[in-house]
Amino acid sequence: MKTILLLGGYGFLGTNIIKMIDDSFAQSYRVVVLDRMPSHPSGLRFDCVKKVYVGDFSDESFLKNVFEENDIDLVIHSLSSTIPLGTNNARFDIETNLVPTIKLLDCMLEHHVFDIVFISSGGAIYGNSYEGAHREDENTFPISSYGVVKLTIEKYLMHYATYYGLRPLVLRLSNPYGPYHYSMKQGLVNVALATALGNEQFVVWGDGTAEKDYIYVRDFVSVMFQLVDCGVHSKVINVGSGQVASVNQILGEIKQMIPSFSWEYKEASKLDVSRFELDTTLLRSYIGAYAFVKLDEGIRMTYEWEKQRR
Repeated sequence: MKTILLLGGYGFLGTNIIKMIDDSFAQSYRVVVLDRMPSHPSGLRFDCVKKVYVGDFSDESFLKNVFEENDIDLVIHSLSSTIPLGTNNARFDIETNLVPTIKLLDCMLEHHVFDIVFISSGGAIYGNSYEGAHREDENTFPISSYGVVKLTIEKYLMHYATYYGLRPLVLRLSNPYGPYHYSMKQGLVNVALATALGNEQFVVWGDGTAEKDYIYVRDFVSVMFQLVDCGVHSKVINVGSGQVASVNQILGEIKQMIPSFSWEYKEASKLDVSRFELDTTLLRSYIGAYAFVKLDEGIRMTYEWEKQRR
């Protein structure tokens, strides 16, 4: 049985990763969670979680203690202290995301841990530079500090792969949505549903024509484990469903379920990518003809989860 150190274990992605291990990989993995919260925000308990460390992964001594007390086989890095439409504070991004990640990599090498999955960004990395589907080998032009730091971490991971034998798997994730999402700061589908169910008016930044790739979160986790189990490493891979929709289309889907739902338009942020579509040719070369959850069905399932938790 392998031990996973999951950074951000009680966040949106982390919770779905743990849930899938409990449901499908309980005999293969045990999980050590590193998070700022001592327990799950919804009080959920998971059989595969063996230890929980509460602290800041930028604390080098704290991080070393985690590695010294556990025989870690794989690190999954799903942490970020910022979001794409945040304050765009470059120094804060560097000090709280980039530098701690470099310390993490050094700590991994010190304890002979070489495998890491880094969850990057499929939208913030590429920017607004290209109208077609973005390929992993094209030039990147991030327009936010969040995207710049994500890209820089990717580059350092590959640097460590070349010079120190690290085995990183970088996943450029599109827009995930689905259960166990609690933030009201980002995540169009979940935030819009929560706003609608709360009988509040939703704010659209821009005119609603921005188009992006959306992926049901359980699909992302399933694909991630397929890649891990296949031993894929030292690769940067786009992970999206290939389902591109505009903000207005998604809001329209929600309004069909919640007729009272309304929204208003405000000026778009300069940090928001207006359109992105991911070329998933490389991904499909590893996972084959994977059947992603259709967007309308995924929104419906997310709606049912949002209702149930109220």
